[in-house]
Amino acid sequence: MNEVEKGKEAQGIIESEVYKKAMQTLADGYQSQWINSRPNDVAERERAYTKIQILADFVNEVKTVMETGKMVEHEEEANKYRNIGTHY
Repeated sequence: MNEVEKGKEAQGIIESEVYKKAMQTLADGYQSQWINSRPNDVAERERAYTKIQILADFVNEVKTVMETGKMVEHEEEANKYRNIGTHY
């Protein structure tokens, strides 16, 4: 699978209602754990914070794959036009 295909697959994932709902449910749950932790339970807050950060890292990675695919696709299109007229 090339970068453009990966990017399109990543975009499909990001636009999926199932993905959006799952990410929102997880984010809300982790934030709730963090906010509702007992004042003296630092470990629980740290676990919730870590989960939030990992979720954000995952989302950013999927977006990066999507954006990379878009950039490669644009570069390929631009290269097609650059090569027009160079065959003579």
